[in-house]
Amino acid sequence: MKNLITACFFFLALAANAQSLNEKGLYIDSEGNLFSGVITSLNNNVKLEMDVKDGIISGKATYFFASGKVMEAGMMANGSKDGQWTRYNENGMTSAIGFYAAGKKSGTWIVYDEAGKKRMEMNYSNGEKTGTWTSWDETGSVASTKVYGVAINTLIFKRKAAFLSGFFCCTFVGM
Repeated sequence: MKNLITACFFFLALAANAQSLNEKGLYIDSEGNLFSGVITSLNNNVKLEMDVKDGIISGKATYFFASGKVMEAGMMANGSKDGQWTRYNENGMTSAIGFYAAGKKSGTWIVYDEAGKKRMEMNYSNGEKTGTWTSWDETGSVASTKVYGVAINTLIFKRKAAFLSGFFCCTFVGM
């Protein structure tokens, strides 16, 4: 009986703190006021915690594996990814680091294999592929190099191309 009462209080507290989106896409509390605080959601065994300020997702955002370990973490600004985002494997090792500016890929992105070796380095500007992209094989030797131009986003040259199997290639979860 004591457990039943505790469970009832838990669910009542959860319902009292529920947030929803209004017609403008802003988070509001149960009284219709703009929400500020931390929102937690669960989707396909992936838990998400994100900061909300004045109804807008801004601040820290963290995705968790079903095990509770951090899957991905970064910052949000005005509802978009912004700044550094880091992805982890189930063992807690860094598998990728990337950057966003106002929701668009920006700067240097690096991908690591399960052993923690750098396997790929890519560059973005305003969401477009740019600069030199390099991949390395299991031994650390350059497997391929590609150079992209910002304006036309096309491959300028390719050398010693090789397929790199079994590593994560920077598709970050989420928004």
